[in-house]
Amino acid sequence: MVQIKKTASQQNDVLLAWFVVSCGVVGAMNLAKLAPSMGRLIEYFQISLSTSGLIGAIFSALTLATGLIGGIIIARYGPRRAMLAGLIISLIGSCIPVISPELPSLMFGRTLEGYGFLLINLAAPVLLSLHTHANNRGRVMGVWGSFMPAGNAVIILIAPVLYLFSGWQLLWAASAFYTAIILFLAFYIIPSDPDQFKQAIIDKMSTVIRQTIGKWSIIITGTTFACHSLIFLGIMQFLPYYFENIAGYSETISYLIAAFFCLAGFVGHLFCGYLLHKGGKPEQLMTFAFIIAGCFVSLFFGVFDSIIPFAELPLVKLVAIICVAFFMGLTPPSIFYLVSYIAPPSRITPINYGYMAQIQAIGIFAGPFLFGWLVDITGGWSIIGTTTIFISIVGIIAGIVSSKIILNNGQ
Repeated sequence: MVQIKKTASQQNDVLLAWFVVSCGVVGAMNLAKLAPSMGRLIEYFQISLSTSGLIGAIFSALTLATGLIGGIIIARYGPRRAMLAGLIISLIGSCIPVISPELPSLMFGRTLEGYGFLLINLAAPVLLSLHTHANNRGRVMGVWGSFMPAGNAVIILIAPVLYLFSGWQLLWAASAFYTAIILFLAFYIIPSDPDQFKQAIIDKMSTVIRQTIGKWSIIITGTTFACHSLIFLGIMQFLPYYFENIAGYSETISYLIAAFFCLAGFVGHLFCGYLLHKGGKPEQLMTFAFIIAGCFVSLFFGVFDSIIPFAELPLVKLVAIICVAFFMGLTPPSIFYLVSYIAPPSRITPINYGYMAQIQAIGIFAGPFLFGWLVDITGGWSIIGTTTIFISIVGIIAGIVSSKIILNNGQ
C-alpha cells in the first residue's frame, strides 16, 4: 500500500510539472516568436539585423533589471498569484501589437510579454519546489526545464502555416489565444500557496536581500546559466534567418530545421531529468554540454573550414547543430536542480531564483544582440563559433564550481 501511494505521488508530481511547463510555454513562445518573424519584421519596419536582436533582448533587459524584485514580489504574494499575473500580463502584451501594428506598440508589447515571462519563469520552479517531493526533484526539474525548447519548437512549427494566410500579426494573435486558454486552466489547476505565504515575512527584507546577493552559490550558478542562454538563444534566434538567407534553404525548410533544433533540445531536457533522477552529477552533465557546444557550434559556423572543408558537407553541419541543441538540454535542468537545493523550499526560494535569473539575463540579453552585432561588424558568421568556444570554457568552470559549492555545503 505504501509503495502504491508513493507511485501515485510521483505521478502527480510529474503531471503538475507538465502543466507548469504548459504555462512556461507561454513565455517561451513569446520569446521565440521573434525568430521566425525576424525577416518579416526587418522588412515591415525597415530595421537592421542588430536592431531586431535588440527587440529580442527586451525580455532579458527586464529580467536583468528586475529579476530580484520579481523574486521579492513572489515571496510576498505567493507563486500562484505571480503565475496568474504573469499569464495575464503576457496576454495583454501579445494583443497590443495585433491591435496596433506599429514599432512603438511592438516594443511596448514585448516589454509586457517580457515581464510576464519573468513572473512565469520565477514562479514555476518555486511552485514545483513547494508542491513536489525531493526524491522526485531531478525528474520534475527535467520536465520543467523543457518549457523553453518546447515553446520554441511550437512557435517555429506553426509560423510557416500561419504565414500562408497572413503576416507576423497572426503569429502574435495565435500566441495570445494559447495564453488565454492556459490562463483559464491555471485558475483551477495551480495549487494554493502554502500557509507560510499567507503570513507576514518575519525577517527584515533588506537583510534577506543582502544575504541573497552575497551567496556565491547563486552568483556562479547564474553565470553558468548566462553562458548557456547566450549560446542557445543567440543561435536559435538567428537559425531560420541563417538557413534561408545564408545556406540557401527555402523558408519552410529553414523553419522546420529550426523547429527540429528546438525539439532536440526538448528531448535533451527530458533526458537530463532522467539522468538526474538516476543519480547523474550536475557538474558532469553541464561540462559535457558546454564541450559539445564549443566544438560543434564552431564546426557549424565554419571555424574549422580551413582544416576540413565542412562547407562541402552540409549534412555533417546540420547534424552538428542538432547535437548542440540536444546536449545543451543537459544544462538548464541541472541548474534548476542545483538552485532547489541551495535552501529548503521556503519564501526565500523565489528570491534565490530571482537573483539567479537576474544574472542569467546577462546571457539572454547578450546572445541575440551580441551575435547579430558581431556578424554585422565582421561580415562573417565564423565569429560566432570562436566566441562560443570562449563562452563554453567559462560555462564549464562556473558549472563545476557551483555544483561543488551547493552539493557539498547546501548553500
